[in-house]
Amino acid sequence: MPKLTDTDKSTISDLRLRRTMLLTPGNQLSRLEKATKLDVDSVVFDLEDGVGPNDKAQGRDAVNEALATFDFGHRERLVRVNAIGTSEFRDDMAALEIANIDALFVPKVESAEQLQKLDGILQGLEKRDGGDRHIDVVATIETPRGLLKALDIADASTRTSALFFGSGDYAAATGSATTARAFEFPRATIAAAAAAAELQAIDAAYFVGIKDAEATRQDAAIGRELGFDGKIIFHPNQVAPCNEVFSPSPEDISSAQRIVDAHAAAVATGEGVAYVDGTFLAIDIVLMAERVLRKAAAIAARARA
Repeated sequence: MPKLTDTDKSTISDLRLRRTMLLTPGNQLSRLEKATKLDVDSVVFDLEDGVGPNDKAQGRDAVNEALATFDFGHRERLVRVNAIGTSEFRDDMAALEIANIDALFVPKVESAEQLQKLDGILQGLEKRDGGDRHIDVVATIETPRGLLKALDIADASTRTSALFFGSGDYAAATGSATTARAFEFPRATIAAAAAAAELQAIDAAYFVGIKDAEATRQDAAIGRELGFDGKIIFHPNQVAPCNEVFSPSPEDISSAQRIVDAHAAAVATGEGVAYVDGTFLAIDIVLMAERVLRKAAAIAARARA
């Protein structure tokens, strides 16, 4: 278990673990219930692409029932609504029981104005309910226009805690291949925009052979290398590899602890310079190590809950 400062301890409760975010169609109540039994950090009930036009109303009813009656345990509760400005979005916002939702997963975001409009809508709903809830937002970037506005979108609202790369729509719009090479630029751009705004970055879902755990692991590793915090998944076989990839390994934790301890010792003795395993500890390395320890501690705390 990593050692923590008082500041670290106060931060753990605020750290959202989103290593695995399971997206499941909102109109299939049995599948919604199964989602709450898997070892995922978040469940995302889908009212957009996963539900046909004639099944939207049924989907809203099923999602409301699931949110009100199922035991989610530690799992974050999200709903993917339809695109802002559509009639389906208006129906979503009128029908959904916002008090039972932790965050909205918002598709096809292309401008800061869209999220600012959503912020006003959510403020009104929160005021109506008379509670102190503050609904979170995960903004999806999945179009060329959205990608080129990524930083503006990231900065648009204090509600936004993460950016998600919607690779399917992006590939359809650009005509690109659905390969790691083709997605390197949008992935890196979204990860950079998220980091600039101090948000999480959620990686694209892996569509090719969703039951292939090893292929999912390899794709998740690419996302982590680029700076992503977690991944949208579709299938139970994807849970374990993504949880593993987006969790610090024992070696990561041990190295991070040595770095933090060495830096603290150097500061305490007034040396100001420290080395670990032959590496000079610049402040950016120390900050990265502290981030590893915070995430490891949050994962350990969840495991004990």
